[in-house]
Amino acid sequence: MLKRDSLTAQMQQLSHTLAKVKRLIIEDEETRALEEVRYTLSHYYSIDQQELLKTSADLFTDRLREQQFQAEELNLLAAFIDELAGLNDDGATRKNLWTKVISIYDILEHEYHVLSFEHIARRDLLSKALGIGGSHSSDEFS
Repeated sequence: MLKRDSLTAQMQQLSHTLAKVKRLIIEDEETRALEEVRYTLSHYYSIDQQELLKTSADLFTDRLREQQFQAEELNLLAAFIDELAGLNDDGATRKNLWTKVISIYDILEHEYHVLSFEHIARRDLLSKALGIGGSHSSDEFS
């Protein structure tokens, strides 16, 4: 019970940070938003942005499995990486990050049996941006 309460508190804090990032973006404070995203990825998820960009989607998902994150943690990780992609000017970097977001959605769907309309809609949008079609079952990333 205590472990679950701790996870809930951590997820609330991460959700608060994600909301802050979105607010900073709306207020045209992208530099501060980027700092918040990088800090969260580094300190909560132990993910360095440069390593994230250099790692293949398959290796990335293998590492996520090894860390045994809860579904809630992966859901928020996808949101933070998606924000990181949106804060990037380089098209190739955005696509690299979006591929990893879709990979996280695949893990959530296939391994955690978590499926949401938000993920389906976002996956379709990202798949179209990546030029891979728009089906919600994208086994090419599994």
